[in-house]
Amino acid sequence: MRRLAALASPKAWLHVHGAPARRLLGALSSLVLVSATAAQAGAVDDCNQVRDLNRQLRGCTAYIQSRPDQPGNLATAFLNRANIYARRARYEQAFADYKRALELDPSNPLIAYNMGNAYLDRGKPAQAAEAFTLAVTLDSGFALAYYNRGIARRRLGDNVGASEDFRRTLEIDPKAEHARQQLGAFPTQ
Repeated sequence: MRRLAALASPKAWLHVHGAPARRLLGALSSLVLVSATAAQAGAVDDCNQVRDLNRQLRGCTAYIQSRPDQPGNLATAFLNRANIYARRARYEQAFADYKRALELDPSNPLIAYNMGNAYLDRGKPAQAAEAFTLAVTLDSGFALAYYNRGIARRRLGDNVGASEDFRRTLEIDPKAEHARQQLGAFPTQ
């Protein structure tokens, strides 16, 4: 059996002090390819590996072009490819792939989360906040999505909403110092 791993990205974005920093996420999810052809198996391996982005991009593209009959795996390939495009600042291609991934797997919060990160990197906090809202709607325990939505809301001037998100981050993950630091940066009244 072959697996196509749904990675938030090889390294997921965590926005700290307004600049994207990379933070590894643990095992996120994987989907089983029931009957992969030999060509698909090679593409799956390439799409899943994270050491060589060019190889990963080729693998995900080859898998997508093979038109597999596994929507969840296809969504993962679009997600992985979108993350590569976003890392390379090829945002239009990234957003097209994120949208396609969401169409195929609308219940996957990682897709919306990564789309939100790309919108933050692109300087579009309103769209980022919308994407992070979808991520936390799909997974109410997604601390990083609340945190990054707080960053987006702060950039939009919504300090009340940002503060709520940083507090929610700390409720979910009491060791989230980055959220505590963001809360400490608000003026006291």
